Amino acid sequence: MTRWPDAEIVDLDDCLLMPGLVNAHQHGRGLSQLQIGHHDRPLETWIAQRRGRGLLDPYPLAKLTAANMLANGVTTAVQANFSFGTGNYEQEFRDQCRGYDEAGLRVTMCVGAMDRGGVVYPPREACFMADLDDEMQSWLSMPSSAAYAGDGSATVALMSRLLADFGDHDRIRLCYGPAGPQWVSDELWAVLAGDANDRGLGLHMHALESPVQHRAMKELYPEGVFRRLERLGAMSERTVVAHCVWADDADAEVLARTGATVVRNPGCNLRLSNGVAPMARYMSQGVRMAIGTDNHTMADDEDLLAELRLANYLARQPDWNGPPAPEVDDLLAMATTNGAIAAQYGGEVGEIKVGMRADLAAFSLKRTREPLIDPDMPLMEAFLARAQGRDTKLTMVDGRILYRDGQFTNSNLLDVEIEAVSSARAARMPAVLANRDRAQRLHGHLCDHYSGYMAEAISEIQGPDLGYFLESACAVYDDE
Repeated sequence: MTRWPDAEIVDLDDCLLMPGLVNAHQHGRGLSQLQIGHHDRPLETWIAQRRGRGLLDPYPLAKLTAANMLANGVTTAVQANFSFGTGNYEQEFRDQCRGYDEAGLRVTMCVGAMDRGGVVYPPREACFMADLDDEMQSWLSMPSSAAYAGDGSATVALMSRLLADFGDHDRIRLCYGPAGPQWVSDELWAVLAGDANDRGLGLHMHALESPVQHRAMKELYPEGVFRRLERLGAMSERTVVAHCVWADDADAEVLARTGATVVRNPGCNLRLSNGVAPMARYMSQGVRMAIGTDNHTMADDEDLLAELRLANYLARQPDWNGPPAPEVDDLLAMATTNGAIAAQYGGEVGEIKVGMRADLAAFSLKRTREPLIDPDMPLMEAFLARAQGRDTKLTMVDGRILYRDGQFTNSNLLDVEIEAVSSARAARMPAVLANRDRAQRLHGHLCDHYSGYMAEAISEIQGPDLGYFLESACAVYDDE
């Protein structure tokens, strides 16, 4: 205190002080998909629901997302690729940066890119379109606003402009966010990977999220999707793969050897009928694991501790000779040091020691300890089993307290919920009302298309980790 005589003393009695949590994969949605009227459906039809709605405002949603995470002890987040469909992706991106910046959260922003698969996964787009009536074909073939910046050169040019403005920002870091292998051609991968390697930027993608994605990857990349991406220069210690539910041993070998990080999103994977990633097997093969909410958690909130607990329990296999379940240190790393690496902040956040950024979270131990915790039970094991995000007592980013005792200290966050709700209400109906009915019809066509895909996928996927899911996978689309 002699060095900092004016420093504030904060009473954190009966609290656990730890590095701020890192949400390594989310999309800045702010309001959950359920809150804005999107039903939990299989991933491919869930995505298509957006075609029947209007346009949301990226700025208040990003700021509300930040507020929700700060209230749950999260100090750093990765904003994965996301397009609001306005036709001006750069402005959307800058609006989201402004929202996060005003909230005070540390964030890694992924510059999105895709150039195929806008309706269904390749290589079956032509067959799908041929089976539609003339009206649906015309609607889905209409020139639409580009989801992202455009081709590879346009995306690299956008990155250059954004780096000029945010490259020296204390709390905003940039990386590339190619949507995923089924949505990105080899040519686009090569351009983005080349520029990322030249500039030392990260690559953050979705991959092997659903059974039908797995099937599509078999057709598009018979040698293995990560082997192809490695050839294209896209696999390194700066590569992050979200979801990765359906990777096999050969995929895991590439992930481990190249030093890539896999982000587990357990609640989202369950809610959207994607299955359970064999996390224990990945870890036994040396794959680095992190944790994210995907703004679609089991309890429809931003409780990263609850998602970490869910990932832990789902990794416990009914096999005495199988890979071991994660230990306490493994789980803590997922939410701190490994998350920091996924966010391209490795060695800067995720630990409490001299030289690190002052990103801290304090959690009340009342729920953990009461009414009893036996002295033989290690505190951290009990904390990870019992604590919740709402136990957050204090959240600090870069030495600035942003949340304390249930209140935000940043006045920019006081009315953000009202603004976000207003945007969502305004976007309830699409600009062209007929698109609401068309989106419902598209849902039926997608169910028909992918139910056949699911049957093919089940006939080819093997493995004890997946059996219980595969038995009912076809019924997911049939029930829709």
